[in-house]
Amino acid sequence: MSIIVISDPEEVLNEADILNALFAEGMETFHLRKPHYSKAETEALIEAIEPRYRGRVVLHHRYPLAVDYGLKGIHFTGGFIKNSFPKLEDWYYEAKQNAMTVSASKHQLAELATLEVAYDYVFLSPIFDSISKIGYKSNFSDLESVGEYGTYTKIVALGGITVDKIDQLKRMKFDGAAVLGAIWEEPVQAVQTFRELKAAWEKQDHIF
Repeated sequence: MSIIVISDPEEVLNEADILNALFAEGMETFHLRKPHYSKAETEALIEAIEPRYRGRVVLHHRYPLAVDYGLKGIHFTGGFIKNSFPKLEDWYYEAKQNAMTVSASKHQLAELATLEVAYDYVFLSPIFDSISKIGYKSNFSDLESVGEYGTYTKIVALGGITVDKIDQLKRMKFDGAAVLGAIWEEPVQAVQTFRELKAAWEKQDHIF
């Protein structure tokens, strides 16, 4: 799964241009998470993404737009999971009927054994101290058992992910890494940062 990029929750200068450049650089999955955006603002950002790349976008909110624009998938946040039964199952089946992915946010390894539906992958966070959320500390003291939960779903690490952490995540058997702060703390460097993250993940580990 390599590197997944999550949007900054707030507006970013020249955001659409940066996103299109990231897609051109090889970003296969982009999570659009703008919880405060109106439907019109969300649509405007989607429409600013080149049509050829919209099939790589996953929505965290306003799920009907995922169907309208033929996006890659939808993501269930913790709040949605907690407050939206049976709507969650309805949206899961709607997404699957439209050949979309469905993912979710989780914060404990044990949650992976009792998933609500058959997610394509889940974000597990915060793995390391968050870059984007001050005071949002790692929720895990021992991650060596991550691989034991891989039979339930694909597991994507989120929280404090930087280039120097990639090898550690691969050793822990994560299926991918999701980044937010590493990309958006310096938007002008977003493409270069993504390039470095992607290269680190795709690097072949040699055992001599």
